[in-house]
Amino acid sequence: MLAIYLSVCALIEDDLGSHRTQEFKIVQAAKAVHRLASGTHRGWEMFNPLGPDVHTELHAYPRSSGIVLRKVGEKLEMAGEPLAREAVGEIIAIKTKRFGEHPSHLPGWRPSWEKRRA
Repeated sequence: MLAIYLSVCALIEDDLGSHRTQEFKIVQAAKAVHRLASGTHRGWEMFNPLGPDVHTELHAYPRSSGIVLRKVGEKLEMAGEPLAREAVGEIIAIKTKRFGEHPSHLPGWRPSWEKRRA
């Protein structure tokens, strides 16, 4: 869960067009954590008359919304914020070295609100 929180913090910090509010950060982290603990996961074999049976899976997740996300996010922030202050810069540097700059850092990038205005 701490890795999820650090990842969300680094993504928001690296994206120049991202929302910068505290609530956005904690809700996004809580959504990812909520997916770890919820959902319906089923698997079964379907008969195939032309060959071997086909394995089929269903993964369905409930919609994550509401006050529970804010509460979970607040707890994540309490646990991860001190580490995030130290680690986010390093996480972004490692990500940039491996995958390159975030598109918002490339020449010619404009925020979506500016594109809509033009």
